[in-house]
Amino acid sequence: MGQSISNKSSPENHRRESTKQARGPDRQDSSSRSSLGTSPKQPHSQHYTSSASTTPTTTTRNTASMDNNGTMVDHKNQAPNRHRSYGGSSSNPPPISSSSTRYGSSYGYQERRKHAITNNSTSGGHTYSTRFANRPVSDTTTTAASGQQPKHSQIDKYFMKYKDDTEDAILAEGMEKFCVDLGVDPTEFIVLVLAWKFEASQMCRFTREEFINGCQKMKVHDAKSLRERFPELLAEARRERNSKELYNFTFSFGLDHSTGQRTLPVEMAIPLWNLVFSQRRPLLLDRWFHFLQSTDVRGISRDTWNMFLPFVKSIAPNLSNYDESEAWPSLFDDFVEYEETNKMSSS
Repeated sequence: MGQSISNKSSPENHRRESTKQARGPDRQDSSSRSSLGTSPKQPHSQHYTSSASTTPTTTTRNTASMDNNGTMVDHKNQAPNRHRSYGGSSSNPPPISSSSTRYGSSYGYQERRKHAITNNSTSGGHTYSTRFANRPVSDTTTTAASGQQPKHSQIDKYFMKYKDDTEDAILAEGMEKFCVDLGVDPTEFIVLVLAWKFEASQMCRFTREEFINGCQKMKVHDAKSLRERFPELLAEARRERNSKELYNFTFSFGLDHSTGQRTLPVEMAIPLWNLVFSQRRPLLLDRWFHFLQSTDVRGISRDTWNMFLPFVKSIAPNLSNYDESEAWPSLFDDFVEYEETNKMSSS
């Protein structure tokens, strides 16, 4: 009898009973419960088709308990215990266009890459690497995750692995080896994202400064650590502000600066549009390409390139809300007129 009274009134039992009351009947003990978040639906504009995976979310569990003096302790200011749940389609990823081919070594890397990008434009094939898109961001547990900055000597060694013998930069041959070590094709979307992060001034070339600064910003020092950052980099590129920055970067990236080129030839602009829109394809894109290829348009100016992004975001697929009095490039007026003429001819 005395033992029963002693157990019932012990501070430990008081603490356990108080903790159960604080949690409520529907809360389980933390040792047997896993708090998993859900992946909310991503809002999509009606003017786009999307192949991107959903964004990971987190949930936080706050608990309360009683100390040995019988005082309730709130743990909300302590570091929460987070568990992540990552969304993603269970269906097969979109296929690579059949016209996209892996090339042998019969001709230069730069020519092969431009040729591959151009071929991908024929059907708007998905050139970005879907095998990285659905990988959880939490997989990136390397130097970047620990917050440690890699040593300059490590990054310099990584650069020297691909450096050209005649110039202090990574050129065609080194760029091909760089992509092989990463396990990616040079025409994939992730390679465009890497060029954007490195702030590369032109296609198929990384200077020492661009490469080392880019690796330092991403806190990577070899192919393994860089590859592990792919899911995070793709998620970063999908954010609204970043996607606009990446889009504008693509125009300069496609120019041939060695010849002072200031406009993109249509045969280069079309595949670059296909590449940069590979994750979220505007419904107007194919009709825009048909217009460019059916008329005598030879080049795309920077202004036309930059304004095309808000154009496909704001203008309905049937062009019903297009206003010629607004400050759109004249090429868009020609496109709308071309579409209206074709519609009248077919009716």
